[in-house]
Amino acid sequence: MRKKQAIISTAERLFYTNGFHATSTDRICSEAGVSTRTLYRYFPSREALTAAVMTERDDRFFQALLPPQEPEAIGQLFRVLGQWMEEQGSMGCFFLKAWGEYAGQDVMLSAQALGHRYRMREYIASSIRHCSGSGSASLADAVWMLFEGAVTSALIIGPVAALRAGEAAAQLVAGAGEPS
Repeated sequence: MRKKQAIISTAERLFYTNGFHATSTDRICSEAGVSTRTLYRYFPSREALTAAVMTERDDRFFQALLPPQEPEAIGQLFRVLGQWMEEQGSMGCFFLKAWGEYAGQDVMLSAQALGHRYRMREYIASSIRHCSGSGSASLADAVWMLFEGAVTSALIIGPVAALRAGEAAAQLVAGAGEPS
């Protein structure tokens, strides 16, 4: 099982850094310390490996979040994003990169990549509904855009983008509870 995890971890790092199509299977095997035969024993195709990498990355990110009904869910989301960028890099969204490379080429992989983004959007909407009540669609959209903007802004200013976006989200959420 350690070999399978080494393949997934190595592929994830190389895909994120170099791109999905630009990363050869030989390079993944070399850096993971496994043979091509071992890779294909765990992953019968390159697409199966890519799908497994996306599933693992999605699961790890969501495991670090609080349940959406927790009052601190939105704050934790931006803290996790900042930590993630510190540890994984701030070179843009892994899933958007995957979608960009697979859209029009592989329906399943492009749908999986978009699935992460839909899941994130729903998580934010659910968190906002729990802390602000109904009628909070525009607030959820604003927080979603802050999240997306932080991912993109980090290309220029680094992981601090998540902190700044989290501060802005906290102000929006706090302001939503104030009477007009």
